[in-house]
This record gives sequence, structure tokens and C-alpha cells, in this order.
Amino acid sequence: MKVSTRKLISLTHPSLNLWHPTVDSFVWNTLIRSHVQRTHPPACPPNTPLSIFLRMRFHGVQLDYYTFPFLLQSVHSPPHLQLGRSVHSQVLVFGFSSDPFVQTSLISMYTTCGDVGSARAVFDEMPQPDLPSWNSIINANVKAGLLSVARELFVRMPSRNVISWSSMLDGYVRWGRCEEALDLFSQMQEENKVMPNEYTMSILLAACEQLGSLEHGKWAHAYVYKLGMEINVVLGTSLIEMYAKCGSIVRARLVFENLGPKKDLMAWSAMISGLATHGHWEDCLRLFSNMVDSGVRPDDITFLGVLSACVHGGLVSQGKAMFERMSKEFGISPSVQHYGCMIDLYGRAGMIDEAWNLLNTMPMEPDVLIWGALLSGARICGDVETCEVALNKIIEQDPSNSAAYVLLSNVYAKMGQWKDARHIRNLMETKRVKKVPGRSTIEVNANIQ
Repeated sequence: MKVSTRKLISLTHPSLNLWHPTVDSFVWNTLIRSHVQRTHPPACPPNTPLSIFLRMRFHGVQLDYYTFPFLLQSVHSPPHLQLGRSVHSQVLVFGFSSDPFVQTSLISMYTTCGDVGSARAVFDEMPQPDLPSWNSIINANVKAGLLSVARELFVRMPSRNVISWSSMLDGYVRWGRCEEALDLFSQMQEENKVMPNEYTMSILLAACEQLGSLEHGKWAHAYVYKLGMEINVVLGTSLIEMYAKCGSIVRARLVFENLGPKKDLMAWSAMISGLATHGHWEDCLRLFSNMVDSGVRPDDITFLGVLSACVHGGLVSQGKAMFERMSKEFGISPSVQHYGCMIDLYGRAGMIDEAWNLLNTMPMEPDVLIWGALLSGARICGDVETCEVALNKIIEQDPSNSAAYVLLSNVYAKMGQWKDARHIRNLMETKRVKKVPGRSTIEVNANIQ
């Protein structure tokens, strides 16, 4: 009698009745994969990929080269590293250590668990690594910040695809070496063997954003059109962030409007943050209302942009109302950054008592950001006592923070307390705290100087 697979497999039943002889490795592998890809955690411990694998072994089901890659996908964070090593030992026991599919999965597993050395050891054991294996080991070194090693491997690759180029570009941008990212993209164009995709172009736009290079960003935007790419929500959000950071809020707004109904939370938040950064607080609050009316639910990043706009506009009542809406209306717990915005808002308005009251009700310990905001506000108001308290707290948490010393020294100077101002400068010299010199860049003929 033919047994229905639907009757044999129940994802919600904890016993998972799978001992029928018609259930082979394909079904078990499919079940492991379905649990790995599920968006919610299992309701009970038996419904985990590892437990399914153990029962698969208990029933004597023959393993194949699909089993371990699916299982290794469930090992995806440093706390799971020991489990990943145990699975690796099973790979060796059952003789799948030379299978390229399994080896690539092992490299990816060790990468996500932060063990670059083991990932490289697996890679070095491969006599002829395939392209996914090369990409995986490059990605491992990129995530670890070993860009010179990643670049060496990148140069040695017998062939490259768009993932290879994108991984290397992402590494340079992620670790702040954006000019090298632009150079690498130029090399990619010169070789003209691989065409960039939407992800590649979003990385390039991020490099332009970090450099503040409007000309490079405009060129990248034009290149997107030349390639015939659709400005989807990912590319659109990248363009909005780039233009806003590079000073062209008009172009950012145009990209935002052209997204039409495709706008998601990320796009709305990027535009709101861009308007806040440029001081367009009225447009920012209006756009937030439109977002909520459109049925898009804001998150903590959205509220950071809105609160920042209130800070720049000196909108105390609106900022307070938004801060309260976070938790009451949307169930978002304020982070230390949100508290920092509010304390900065109160401080700039001269409401030091309100800033202190909010600081004392915070559910977390105030960090340098909080004390810095309080110090800045107290400096504007000439509240020397609060400045002194904030400075001491900053020094406790960050003894090398030169800005705090300079701010307090300026407060003393403003109040005519020259002796105290000199004392702060002497204290900096005694503790060998150096004032960080200001730096700026300008763009001349598409060159960053």
C-alpha cells in the first residue's frame, strides 16, 4: 500500500513519525532543510535540525551529500561553533570530507561562526576549489577584516563572478577603505568580463556615500541607467542615502518620489533621516505622518531620524510627543541613542532639569553619548556644575576623550573663570590627552582631497 508523504510528515507533531521504510534520505533532508529555513523557532526541542539528524541516524537512514550542507546551515553564529565542529567530525566519519558541496558548506559555517582559521584549513585541503569555495573563503577573510589576505586570494582566483567582485568591494567599504573600492570597481570595468548587479551597485553607492563624493555618486547613478537596471527599493534606498549624505537632498527626494508604491520602511527611514540631517524638520515630520498614514509601521531607526529633526528644529513639545509615541503607540523601547536625542533636545533648549530627570529614569546606564549631550547642553546654558559632573563621568568611561576637556575649558573661559580653564588644559597635558585635529575633505574634479 502506498503511504502518503503528507501523512508521514507532520512539522508540528513532536514525535515526527518517520520510521516507515518508504521514508528515505530525500524526505529526511527535506525536513532538515525546512526546519533550517523556518522563520520562527521550533515550538519544542525535538523539532530542531540536529535532533532530526540524530533520529535519521537512529533509524539507519543512508546519508548523502545533501544531508550535511542542509544541517550546517543551522550553525550560523559563534555560540554554535562547537556544534559546528561536531558536525564536521561527522562529515569525516561518514566520508564526505572531499565533497565540494560539503566543503563549501563547512567554509560558510566556520565563517559565520567567526573561525577564519578553520575555514582556511578546509579550503586548503581542497585540491581544486570551485568558484563557490573561492567566494566563501574570500568572504570569510573580508568579514574578519583580513583584506590583504582576501585580496591575495581574489588575485589568485582562476575565474571570478559578480559575487567575487561584490565580496571584495563590500570588504573595502565595510572597513572604511572606500577609495580602494572605487579603484577595484574601475578594474572590474576594465576587465569587462563580469557585469555588476544591483547588489554591486549598492555597494559602490555606499562607497560614494562614505567619501561624500557627489560626482562619483552621480556617475554611479547614471551607470545604473546605462546597465538598464530597474531602480528597485534596494538601489533606491542606497541612492537616497548617498545623495543625502553628499549634500543633494533635492536629488534624494526625487529618487524617493520615483520609487512610488515600492517604498518600504528602509526607503521611508532613509528619506526621513536625510531631511533631518539637512535641517528640513517640517518636511521630515510631514513625511513621517505620510508614512504612518500609508500603513508603514516605523521602527527605531525611523524615530532616530524624527527625533534628530526635532533637535535641529528646537521642537521640544513635538520631540517629547514623538518619544512617547514610540512605546505607547508602536511598542518600541527607546535605546540609548533615543535618550541621547532627547537629552540633547532638552539641553539645547536650556531645560537642564528636564534633561537630568530623563537621564535619571533611563533603564540603562548612561554612556559617553548621554553625558556628552548633557555636557553640550549645559555648556550652552553656562551650567558649570552640570558640566563638571558630565565631564567626570565621560573621563571615567573614556579617559582619552579630548572633546570633553575642551568643552569644559571653553565653559570656564566663557564664564571668566580663567584659572579653572587653565587647570583643565594643564590636566590634559598631565594625562597626555591630545586634542584631535579637525579634518575635512573636498571634491575637486571628482577627486577627493
